[in-house]
Amino acid sequence: MSFNFRLWLPTLAIALLSACGGSEAPKPTEKTKSAPRTTIISTAITQSTTVEVIEQSVGSLESIIRPEVSAEIEGRYIGGFVITGQRVKPGQLLAELDTEDYAIAAQAADAEVAQLEALARNQRRTVKRFTKLVKDKLISIDRYDEARAQLDSLEEQLKAAKARSNQKQRGLTKTRVLSAYDGIVDEELASPGDFLKVGDPLFRIIKVDKLRARLPLPETLANRLTLGLKLRLVSPMAPDLTVESSIQEIRPTVGSRNRAIDILTIIDNPGPWQPGASVTGEIILTTRANAILVPKASLVLRPAGKVVYVISDSIAHQQIVEVGEYINGSIEITSGLEGGETIAVNGAGFLTDGSPVTISEAN
Repeated sequence: MSFNFRLWLPTLAIALLSACGGSEAPKPTEKTKSAPRTTIISTAITQSTTVEVIEQSVGSLESIIRPEVSAEIEGRYIGGFVITGQRVKPGQLLAELDTEDYAIAAQAADAEVAQLEALARNQRRTVKRFTKLVKDKLISIDRYDEARAQLDSLEEQLKAAKARSNQKQRGLTKTRVLSAYDGIVDEELASPGDFLKVGDPLFRIIKVDKLRARLPLPETLANRLTLGLKLRLVSPMAPDLTVESSIQEIRPTVGSRNRAIDILTIIDNPGPWQPGASVTGEIILTTRANAILVPKASLVLRPAGKVVYVISDSIAHQQIVEVGEYINGSIEITSGLEGGETIAVNGAGFLTDGSPVTISEAN
């Protein structure tokens, strides 16, 4: 007998439903209302502080005195007694020139002086004798006047000879070149064997006890620069040393190459600084008390303008502000905040007015 699957299919379905016990399908539950989404932020509390508006500049250190020791007479350069980098004192022997020609000239001048002194002594005796004779009327007055005139002439010649002798002696002493300064030899400008003329340089000496700092600034700051503005100077030769000074001179012309205005100040060398080294200067243009600073991340640009978000009861409230100077990663707020407000920092860019926020514990 053949089996007909189509006839038995309804009966099989009824049996399966009966086996399920007739349980009812579960009813769908109502959807739970989702909590409002919040933005995780970090915050900062605004505080009033004293703000220094600073302009930085990188300049150089200069020696105030850089004299060149030069030859004061002509002569052959024999040699020097100092080298580059050596400290010298006033009166210290630096070099020597050939003395032979000047020694001979000095001897000749001394001999001329001795000759004229002998003639003058003899003529004085003659005048003395003639004075007695003219009183006794044993010689004429004309002869006495002639002897007196010869004595006057010899004495004038003797003065000129002594002056020439002093000049030759002075020239002889100039063969020894002495330092007139207290400083350091910066460069040797002549070599032994050179024939020097008057004014030819031998050494360059620099003074390092006092230095001049030269700082270039943009010409746009010309109207804000005045004498007496405070400076803070730091040099990489001694990064831990800071020297405070003030603007002592403002160059009246703008540099043709860099279009900058140079400001100058003279300082006492704190020790290791040297001429030619670079120096970083902070020029304090102005100081404002009770200024409010906020982190850069807290300032956001919105259609209403520049705003910060003040946090109150976990709600962000938009506050329009006006800004001043950008100082070391912070921004000065000139209006819109009074200080003491809690403002959003990280995450402020994702906020809108009235947004709920969650403050991060790692503030």
